[in-house]
This record gives sequence, structure tokens and C-alpha cells, in this order.
Amino acid sequence: MSFIYDIFSYIMKGCLFISGDHYVIALFFFALAMMILLLPLALKQHNSQIKMAKVKPKEIAIREKYKGRNDRTTQQKMTMEIQEMYRENGYSQFSGCLPLLIQLPIIMILFAIVRQPMTYAVDIKDFNIENESKVAVEYYEAQKEAIVKDKFETEAEYTEFVNSIITEQGKLGVAEITEDNKAPEGAFCFKVNDKEYYATGVSAGGENEMALSNLIITGKDDLQSLIDEGKIDGSFLQKNSVTNPEMTYQQILDKYAGYKDELPVYNIGSLNFLNEPDFGKNIWLMLIPVLVFLSSFFQTKVSRRFSGAANQTDANGNPVGGGLFMEVGMPLISAIFAYSMPATIGVYWIWRTLLGMGQTILLAKVKPIPVVTEEAIAEAKKAMKATQKKKKVITIEVDEDDNSYDDMIVEKSGNSEKSGDPTQRKPRRIEMLTADEDEAPAKNESSDESTEETSENE
Repeated sequence: MSFIYDIFSYIMKGCLFISGDHYVIALFFFALAMMILLLPLALKQHNSQIKMAKVKPKEIAIREKYKGRNDRTTQQKMTMEIQEMYRENGYSQFSGCLPLLIQLPIIMILFAIVRQPMTYAVDIKDFNIENESKVAVEYYEAQKEAIVKDKFETEAEYTEFVNSIITEQGKLGVAEITEDNKAPEGAFCFKVNDKEYYATGVSAGGENEMALSNLIITGKDDLQSLIDEGKIDGSFLQKNSVTNPEMTYQQILDKYAGYKDELPVYNIGSLNFLNEPDFGKNIWLMLIPVLVFLSSFFQTKVSRRFSGAANQTDANGNPVGGGLFMEVGMPLISAIFAYSMPATIGVYWIWRTLLGMGQTILLAKVKPIPVVTEEAIAEAKKAMKATQKKKKVITIEVDEDDNSYDDMIVEKSGNSEKSGDPTQRKPRRIEMLTADEDEAPAKNESSDESTEETSENE
């Protein structure tokens, strides 16, 4: 499985090269490359939509035929008739699902590539991400101990500042060891003010790589500003790290700053896309979840418009292709995710959505999907009715020696042998065809040998 990640890693590095090492721009090229790579699956899904649109009028005609009859037997009969119609027209309901199922694990891999830039986008020699994450966690613990509380005007301001450090620390992975929260076996543990902590190392999903990248790029300058303001006692920088006893925190920050030029450029102007959107200092990044919502919302509209589903309804008059949840709910969920993640994730989401809309429009222009109209449904009903104009089979019972119906026989049963003794003659059952279904059946003239009882089988 790792070789798949390696392939996508090379593609990402190529996109960074093309973009001049600007990560936000590289994400566009990466999304474009992935769209081209997955184009065969998109074509297969598009062709499936075309087939589905072609058989949709027939499906609606069948459903309307059984409309209002909700008993289990009727519903099963309707389902079987629809499935038979699919088979006759060479359409499979699963043909459109298969490309989506194949794409799902690939999309998960792509987001892992985007969320872990230090693993897949850059190569920093002698840099162990897990170990450096632990060092960074310990650094934030030491920084909290160096806060000069008297420099804050209110208790609330002080608490907010401490919480901001805890938030940055949490992105790297750290937890206090308690009775209810034991450290996993092999976890890095350290002690600060009689409290024991453990570092979780590389956090699930790779967000710690973005947090570590942010510390490398901005950590030294941000700390210096806090020291100049007197909110942090800079003397703690001369203390030695517990993780790396041979290095002080100052040396660690200097080492991190040395990696800065090896990382991509995550900024556009003053906006740092490694940060998460919020209503504080990163308020402009709030545009990212807003754009995620808008792009996802209009993607749904475009998909319905160019898939021919805009004016479609089923046999019960319900819109085809989703409702309020699909149009508003799903984009809203996407926006919430984008709000809780680094802005780069939201940017990649936007690029994928916009390119996806372009692909949908292009495929619809090259290979239009038929629109299901009332005329098409009416034609399907007419064709279905025409196929039903077939002979019906009835069964009558006649005497053995009565041959007046023989030219109409489809199948017969019973004793067909002649018998000399009339009392031993057995009646036979004859299946024959009547007139067309929509024609009034003519009454059969009564026969002395025929019985009055008839049964009819379709």
C-alpha cells in the first residue's frame, strides 16, 4: 500500500515544482492531476448516468402501473418487472456505484497526502517527525511555565492566552496522565510541575505535521514578540530539553528555523494557510469554509442541471436526485469540517469541487445526458401497453373425442387415447388462446361436450 502513497507523493512534489513551491497553488495542480488520473472512472459513471436516463421513462411507467398498490406481493412484482426491464436494456444499477466505491479510498489517500506535507511534499534530511513532534509538545509545556501572569490586565486575558498555547500543543498531540487516562505503552512521558504528560506522537490524520510546520515557520518570531511584550520570560530558552538533553530550547528553535527554507510557502500575503479559520486573528481565513459551502452548494446545482435531473420526478411526484439535505445539509457539513481544519484542507476541497463542476459541464456538453420529459414517459407507457396486447391463454375441459377445438390448442393434458367404452372416456383439458387483451372476447358457442367451467391464465 505504501507504494501508492509514494506515487502520489511524487505527483505532489511535481506540483510544488510547477507552482514555485507555493503550496496553495500546488494544491490546484494536484487536484487537476488527480481529476485527470480518475477521468476513466468519471467517464464510466457518466455513461452509466446516460443509460439510467434512457431507461428512466420506462421505470416511471412501470411504477405508475402499480401506483397506489403497496402490498408486498405487488411491490415484489413491480421490482422484478423493473429489474427485467434493466436487464433487457443492458443497464445495471451498480454500474454507477462501482466508480464511486473505487474513488473513495483514493480520495482518502489524496487527503492524507495534502494533510501530511512534511511526509509527502518535502524531504528534510535527518528529520524525524514523531520525535520532533514530542520535542515541540515539551517546548509548549515549558513555554506555559514561562508565562508572566502579571503582564495580563485581566484573569480572562491570561486564561485565553494559556488556552491558545494548549490549543497549539494539542494539535501536536499531548495528554495529561491521570487515573482514567493512562499513557499507552511506549509513549514518550515527561513531567512538569509534578504533573505527568505523554505525547501521542504523530496524531491521526496528520494535522500534527501542519502544526509542526507552523512552529518551524513562525515559532521563533512569534515567541520573540511575546518576550518583547514581557508576556513570556525568555530565560526558559536556556533550559535544556528533556527529550534532547544536549540541546536548549533556544537551540531547538534555531534548528527549526533552519528548516524554514526547505518547507513550501504556505502564505498568501499575510494569510497563513496552516492556521485554522477563526473569528480572531485568522478571521480572513473564515472565507475558506464559506467558499467550501458555496462551491459545494453550486456543485449540487450543476450536477442536477447537467445530469438531466432538474425537472425529474418519480412516480409519486418526488424530485429525483435528493432534497434539502443534499442541497444544503451536505455543503454545510463540508463547511463545518473546513472550519475545524487547517485552511489548506479547505483550499484543496474548493479546488476539487470547482474542477469537478467543470468536468461535469464538459462531459455533459460532449455526451449529453437525456432529459426525462413527460413526452418520453408517455411514449414509454404507450410502448408498454403495446407489448401487453398479446393473446391470453384459457383452459377449457372437453370430452376426449371432441376435436372441434384442436386447431386452437396450445397445450393439452389428460387422457388422449380413444376408448371404445364411452363410460371410460376421460375428459381432457385444453389450453388455447383468446383474442387480444384490449378486444372484447367473443363468446364461445356452447357444446354438448364442453363443460361450463373455464379458467383463465395470463
